[in-house]
Amino acid sequence: MSFFVVKMVLTKQRSMGKILIVIITIKRKSGGNLFMRSESRASRQKFSGFLALILVIILVTLSACQSSSSKSNGSGQSADTKAASPSGEAKEQVLKYITLNMPRSLDPVHIDAQRITSDGIAEPLVMLNDDGSIRPWLAKSWKNLEPTLWEVELQPNVKFWSGAVMDAAAVKAALERHQKLNKRGPSQIGGVEFIVKDSLHLQLKTPKPDPNFIFKLNGFAIHNTEEANRLGDKFNSQADLTGFMKPVQFTPGELLIAEAFPGYWGEKPKLQRLEARLGADAQARLLALKNGDADADMNVEVEQRVSYEKDPKFATYFPIGQTTNLWLNMKKVPALQDKNVRIALNLAVDRKELIEGVSRGFASNATGHFPAGLPYSINTGAVTDKAKAEKLLDEAGWKKGSDGIRVKDGQKLKMKMLTYTVFQPLAVALQSQLKNVGVEIELNPVETTASNQMMLDGNFDTATYCSCGTATGDIGGQLYSYYQSGVASNYGGYSNPEVDKLISQLTSEFDAAKQVDLAKQIQTLVQEDVPIIYLFNNTRWGAAYNNKVKGIDKNLQTKIVPGMYISK
Repeated sequence: MSFFVVKMVLTKQRSMGKILIVIITIKRKSGGNLFMRSESRASRQKFSGFLALILVIILVTLSACQSSSSKSNGSGQSADTKAASPSGEAKEQVLKYITLNMPRSLDPVHIDAQRITSDGIAEPLVMLNDDGSIRPWLAKSWKNLEPTLWEVELQPNVKFWSGAVMDAAAVKAALERHQKLNKRGPSQIGGVEFIVKDSLHLQLKTPKPDPNFIFKLNGFAIHNTEEANRLGDKFNSQADLTGFMKPVQFTPGELLIAEAFPGYWGEKPKLQRLEARLGADAQARLLALKNGDADADMNVEVEQRVSYEKDPKFATYFPIGQTTNLWLNMKKVPALQDKNVRIALNLAVDRKELIEGVSRGFASNATGHFPAGLPYSINTGAVTDKAKAEKLLDEAGWKKGSDGIRVKDGQKLKMKMLTYTVFQPLAVALQSQLKNVGVEIELNPVETTASNQMMLDGNFDTATYCSCGTATGDIGGQLYSYYQSGVASNYGGYSNPEVDKLISQLTSEFDAAKQVDLAKQIQTLVQEDVPIIYLFNNTRWGAAYNNKVKGIDKNLQTKIVPGMYISK
């Protein structure tokens, strides 16, 4: 006895309208192609009836598919297809994550509001990718009209949550508010003039030629300044922004719950709800993911990284590495104004121990400001030489006392080290290493977000702070932020006229080869001055997601994006 197997393959093509192609394969279960065998008349009659049944099925299928196509929504995707795509999508689209970097304000000009951009709540004109490049966001495109004049074309039909239109005038007002109130504003967009050309085109006139100026716009989220002026301090919790996720509950520094904004201008988010909570302890974050209480850990530390990577239920994402460093505050600590003391501290650091011990091998030797291997990094780094470090401190007049701590003019060589959870193991190791050459370090652990303001205020002696060199498309801008005299983010107060001169040349240079050469010259001079102690290159700020989280952007790995969703 034999019977037939029928297989139908349906495909859609969108070009030149929607076409349904039906491919039918009919085979006898016992083997062989039906049309290659001779059959009895009765068999042929049976087949004719069978074929008629198949034709009926095809007609019904065509009718159903055409009906489905007629329900197409505005995005060009049928409503039915959209509801079922991606396949395996969970009914409840809620992403829960924990982080040690919770925002304290929803106002983008606030120093502790950076994470709101990563959460899809606030949006800049351009978004910085993990690899240091930029992609269009609220800006659709841009062009350099003259060496000091740029023009940005804005995305059309963008509105703030209040319904107010985000046009060129609104963007101008937001950027001018950043200039005035954002402490990072002067070093990035200080002196820039904003000119409204029309509703969708904004011109930006820079004080001097700046080939990488557009990169600087990634840190300034656009917001409704009329609402900010009307609400005053209430804007910290009731900001009017453009993101695809809108907060519905906010406890500064502790909790942020947001829901998908139905009027979002861009790709409609698949997530319905986002719940972010503070998780200062790394082990507690790990346990939360293991127990299913959270879907993601946005600040994976070394010990936890090992555990996540051994467990098939999780996926870890680590962007291009950065240079982890120790900041030295020369403005506040007289001893650090002596270059030989800074050199001695640099020589006293045992990087091999930091890489193999504290970092569990997930790190490599640092050279200069930028991670080794980038075309604009330098090749030589510091070495460990305890004997030379002690000799330099002796020559600088710092003699060891009976307790092993160095003293000069009745003052101990004692400093505080600002640190926070993710860097605390590193700080403990540095404390021990520096004590070996007679330097006493007192640890000053604080909450992650609290350290931001302390650094800006210069309220530290030394600091394991996360502002570290990394890959960038704006080489001059990054070096300017760290080493230009008088800039707010030059936290330690470093100043070298020759470095200032070279940075000025670099930030105005359009030739890529010359940019690389100038960057290397700057790093070489800075390395000799030791305003910062470069420790190692690593990828500390990674993220871990459970395997139900899909749609992660491989170049925005720690950011919430519209395409993210929870699978079944």
